[in-house]
Amino acid sequence: MQGWERYLLPLLPAELAEELRVWGLDGAEELRIRVDRPTRLMGGSCRILSWTPDAEDCRQLLLRLCRQSLYAYSEELAACYMTLPGGFRVGLAGRMTGGEAGPRLVAPTGFNIRLAREIPGCADGLMPLLWGADGPKSALLISPPGAGKTTLLRDAARQLSERGAAVCIADERRELAGCEGGVPTLDVGPCTDVLEGCKKARALQLMLRGMAPQVLVTDELSGAEDARAVLDAAGCGVRVLASAHASSMEDLRRRREIYALVEAGCFQRVVALKRAAGAAPTLALVYGAEEST
Repeated sequence: MQGWERYLLPLLPAELAEELRVWGLDGAEELRIRVDRPTRLMGGSCRILSWTPDAEDCRQLLLRLCRQSLYAYSEELAACYMTLPGGFRVGLAGRMTGGEAGPRLVAPTGFNIRLAREIPGCADGLMPLLWGADGPKSALLISPPGAGKTTLLRDAARQLSERGAAVCIADERRELAGCEGGVPTLDVGPCTDVLEGCKKARALQLMLRGMAPQVLVTDELSGAEDARAVLDAAGCGVRVLASAHASSMEDLRRRREIYALVEAGCFQRVVALKRAAGAAPTLALVYGAEEST
């Protein structure tokens, strides 16, 4: 049974789930659901489905995704973002309201379900930059959103782990390992430990102190707090494999806290990930040098 059949379909309305069973999700990257509009499969496989939800359908869908407990997902609803078991990411749109606990989504009108995919071997081209004669190297992956950084990070973590490196993943949004009950549902390697559901800066600090990692892996660095955690890890001799949103080194320089990590030597390489619509991603080394063999 594939991940989307096991983890995603049981949370969807029966009519939509049946359509997806018939068509399958091969090549699809996103499931777009909007009030009073046909549901769309986006990506390499684009298809307009017949299921067209009304406002009540969307409200019921949100309840299903929250396992009938909006309160339990109050933090996610405030951020308009949640992650399902199996690593499926859900972006939310609609009407928010304030309250003592802060704003939260109360009337959902749009869902962007990003379909988690395992692509074994997709990091093959990256591995020569991540592994040298003396073991693992630090690297920062950069790209605009949607280029496949998370999928690439996951496979790189797996391959580093299979080479015997002690890998620790700080999985704040539960995307890299797709944990269920703290146990990864996606293959992140035999020598990998995951701390999920914790702010990434704090998770990096905790794993650095307690798990003796050789490589720390995390997704989407942002801000001074994340930068300090990476700087601490690098200062302890731990390699860091991370990602950040930027389309080029010029863009990265505008993100001062993150670019300062490159200047400080925390990342030995910066690799740009680019992807044209419908094409496979391409990698380009934009900072650092490949080792001669």
